[in-house]
Amino acid sequence: MKQIKKATEQDRKKVEELRISEFSRSTEFTLLKPEKLLWSKTDDESIVLLVLDENMTALSTMRGITVNERTEAEKILKCTVPASTDFPAIIFTSAATLKPFRRRGFNQLLRLYFIQYALKNSIKTLLSPVYKNAPRIEFMKKLNYIFITPEKNWQKKLNPKSERQLGILVCEHFEHAINIIKQNNSFLIKEYPWHGQDI
Repeated sequence: MKQIKKATEQDRKKVEELRISEFSRSTEFTLLKPEKLLWSKTDDESIVLLVLDENMTALSTMRGITVNERTEAEKILKCTVPASTDFPAIIFTSAATLKPFRRRGFNQLLRLYFIQYALKNSIKTLLSPVYKNAPRIEFMKKLNYIFITPEKNWQKKLNPKSERQLGILVCEHFEHAINIIKQNNSFLIKEYPWHGQDI
């Protein structure tokens, strides 16, 4: 059964293999520390979403980490965060989609469930590290993300091939973003329904 679900410890191998394989072949950066993509305590304490096909093959994944203050966000992102940022916030990390399924909307589908969760749980801001040449930036702008270049960046896991930026979506735009994603991906949402434990 095609589905999207909250990943658990039992899914760790699927998540790890998808992260490492797709980060390794990315055209946006060179992966320097694949061990940083292994399932860890951070995954246990965060929300990891996973898209599976009818054969239970992992197609796409994304992790959302809730943080309550700027210093905590900077520690995770390995870059400066604007002092004006409102918290709590969710940081999106470790997003990966199997190459044949890229540009089909899976990143948007995963983002939809996180934004709905954020809206229900009084999250103020969504923080998404991206690279300047990433194809998804144009769609994220339609959701009303703004993009800044951090003053400092000390991330060492990846060697970027373009400038690392921080995408910021504030809560006033959550409902707009949800509506745009639903309009853009109505078929995909039906094809890959939510399964199992809610987030």
